Amino acid sequence: MLDFFRRNRVLVASAGLLLLSLLLSVGARGGRRDPVAGVVLELMRPLQLAVTGAVDAATGLWRSYIALVGVTRENELLRRRIRELEQQLVHGAEMQLAEQRLDQLLRFRSTFAGDSIAAQIIGRDPLPWSRTVTINKGANDGIGKNAAVLSNQGVVGQTIANSSNAARVLLITDHNSGVDAIIQRSRAHGIVKGALDGGCVMKYLDREASVETGDLVVTSGLDGIFPKGIVIGEVTEVNPGTRGLLKEAEIRPSAPLAQLEEVLIVTRPAVEEMQ
Repeated sequence: MLDFFRRNRVLVASAGLLLLSLLLSVGARGGRRDPVAGVVLELMRPLQLAVTGAVDAATGLWRSYIALVGVTRENELLRRRIRELEQQLVHGAEMQLAEQRLDQLLRFRSTFAGDSIAAQIIGRDPLPWSRTVTINKGANDGIGKNAAVLSNQGVVGQTIANSSNAARVLLITDHNSGVDAIIQRSRAHGIVKGALDGGCVMKYLDREASVETGDLVVTSGLDGIFPKGIVIGEVTEVNPGTRGLLKEAEIRPSAPLAQLEEVLIVTRPAVEEMQ
């Protein structure tokens, strides 16, 4: 019998409480004053308060959890929206900067005669001994080989290969490049080529030619590729050179070749402009 009560103590206790509640209910409906019922009610009061408090606490905790889940979800949606807005702002700023650069190219385009087209740089040669870039315009856009490539800040280079929708540009800092040029102040003539240090050098200058640090070097227009008078760079140093009758000048290119994103390609050779 004791084993039965131990195994089923929860069930027996619940049945006892139910029976007690029924007895109290019957006593109340009979209208009799039952002293035992009062004692039992008083004894049950702490238990009922505890049960009610536990239920209220559990209910409050559940509601707080639901509210927390809702706030977390709302915060995640807000964070996602903020990221989208930030991306839109960045994209908008990039578009605005691109429009400004293109506007500068178009205004520069009006400074010389001939046909030209704007293009974007879409690739750079990673090899240290080859300084070339790839643009997103090619034969379908009228771009052939040996076309002058410019920026509004100065000479960039010239095309050396093309496909239907792309072209490769040899930068003026490449050792294989060559631009017929003059010193703007003195009109001294020479050839600007790429140097090993990433700059340029103006070769074949007459030893008696007036060349000074700070002089601007511009295209001569005599090579039939580059329009006349486009800035190439600035003289940073004058050297005697290796030949007795000639000297050289180190040139810092005016165009920021490493940062360029858009360029202007002259589709009609400069020699045709003079016809």
